[in-house]
Order: sequence, then C-alpha cells, then structure tokens
Amino acid sequence: MPGRTESIRRVVFHADDFGMNASVNHGILTAFREGLLTSTSLLANSPAAEAACQAWPSLMAERHQGIGRHSGARRERFEESPLPFDLGIHLNLTQGRPLAGERFPKELLDPDGNFPGIGTMFRRLFRVGPLVLASVEAELCAQVEWMCDRGLRPTHANGHQYVELIPAISAMLPGILQKYAIPTVRVAFERGLIRNVLSNGDISGFVLAGVKRCFATSFRRRINRIGIATPDRFFGTAHAGRIECRQVFRFLDQSSGARCVEIGVHPAAVTLAGEVSAEEAWFDPLSKLRPNELEWLCRSELSDGLATRGWHLGRLRSLSRNPVMTSHGTK
Repeated sequence: MPGRTESIRRVVFHADDFGMNASVNHGILTAFREGLLTSTSLLANSPAAEAACQAWPSLMAERHQGIGRHSGARRERFEESPLPFDLGIHLNLTQGRPLAGERFPKELLDPDGNFPGIGTMFRRLFRVGPLVLASVEAELCAQVEWMCDRGLRPTHANGHQYVELIPAISAMLPGILQKYAIPTVRVAFERGLIRNVLSNGDISGFVLAGVKRCFATSFRRRINRIGIATPDRFFGTAHAGRIECRQVFRFLDQSSGARCVEIGVHPAAVTLAGEVSAEEAWFDPLSKLRPNELEWLCRSELSDGLATRGWHLGRLRSLSRNPVMTSHGTK
C-alpha cells in the first residue's frame, strides 16, 4: 500500500547497562526473549561485559530461527522489523576503571583509580585542557573498539548516566560516531516534564530532567549538523527504574506526531547470588527497582496497550538517514 510504511509509528524499548552484572544481563536477555525489548547498549568496562558479548550471538540465532519463546506471538502483532535487535555502546566515564588503564588522566579518577560519579566528572571536565580531553576521547574510542574486537559493531551510542550531555563529551562525540560509522545516537530531550514529573510532586526529578534537557538541546544541534539519526522523542530521563505501563501509554498518547520514539528502561532479574566478587561489584542504585521494569516489559498489558494505540516495534538502526564515511569503512 503506497505510503503505508511512512505512516507506521514505531516505539523502541531500549535497555541500558548490558554487562553491568549477571542480574542485569539475565533481565535484558529475558526481556528480549519473553517481553518486548528491542534494543540494548553495552558497558564495555563492566564486570559482566564479556558474558554479555558471549550471550548475544545465541540471542541473535534464536531471533533468526524464529525460536522467539513466549513473546513471539505478541511481537507478530506489531509488524516488527525483521532486522536484528539493536546492540549499541553505552559510553562510560562514571563507574568502574578505564580500559586505558594508567594512560587515563589521574585527575579524572578517584583515589582507587576508578571513574568518579557523574557530578564529580561533570565538574572536573570543565577544568581540564586539550591534552586531558584527548585522553578522554581515546578512552571512549577504546570502549567502542573493545566491543568491535568481539565481533559486535554498535548500531547506536548513548552514555551511561547521560555522560554524553557533558559539553566536553558532546563536543567530541560526533567525531567518534563518524570514525566508527555509528549511525544513530540518543538525544535525551524529554518533553512534558511539568505534566509527567512535576505534577506528580517529584521536584528533584523535575529539576534534574530539566538540566538534562537543557544540555540535550545543544547536543541535538551538533548531531543534526552531521546527519546522525535520532528518535523523534525520548522518555526516561526522570524515571529510571520506576517506569510503569501507564506512564508508557501516557507518553505514547502525547507523541501522536512522532514516527519513532525511544523509551529508556533498566530491566534486571532478581539479584543472583554470587554473581561477582565483592571487589568487582558496582554499586547499583536501581537494583531493587529493575525487576519491576522486567515484569511489565513481559506483561500482556503492554502489548495490548500498544496494539490498541496503533504503535509498532522499531529499531534504532533503521533510522539512519545518511551513510557515514569513516576510515574503518562505510556501514
């Protein structure tokens, strides 16, 4: 039917933090197999990143062979793209150790040699010079290359704890995207904060999401200039670990003019005993909340609500508008 493809509205359910630990890995894989998850991004320096990379080919084989498990019938309702699930790079400067090791600037690490939290990193990056920033860019490139070295080319990029919105990082990211032919990036510009956040009494969430939106505005201008694709709208900057079906439906009802939207989620299984040693474990403030997001991603209420509203399941990789030339080839 002429024009029918253009009229389809698609939603991408994207899970951050693939590789953080065994519980997160298990939850994300379960959400692909039994729920409606369509996308995830890898924390290359995380404790369970290697396990995540090893599990991905099996998931892709199941998808290719139509094994689908419990969510197969539900996915068929949405004319889902035959493209593989999205696997991006979750660029990280706020947890764990740098892949660059001792080559990474010590002034950007804590006394134990770990990345500091997002607030500390944000402040320190305002005070450093070009040589330090060059080392930061090298670290981000090393994270992309770590993933590529395992035979996994990132379909998109985003930042752990929204590190991509720090001005120094957002300035260097277009070059990284072009260098590695990464065609799609998240721009965390979220609309409706007064209606969806402040009206619920979440003042701190409203302020934080507003700050993110301010920096996302500048980042979006940079991205648009080089033709990197982004979803039309994003939801999740103020709701990490606390998204429910009713919020998803409200966001979709407010996005009637959009053709592709992204919803950022953080699913995980109930914490698995002995998954990593104490010294390897990362602090996860969302650990108690993540299983709730896994539960609703696998619930029939979600698929019924999407079908009623006429939304279909999308892919970030399908948004690419222009081929990106790179010294590594064209993707």
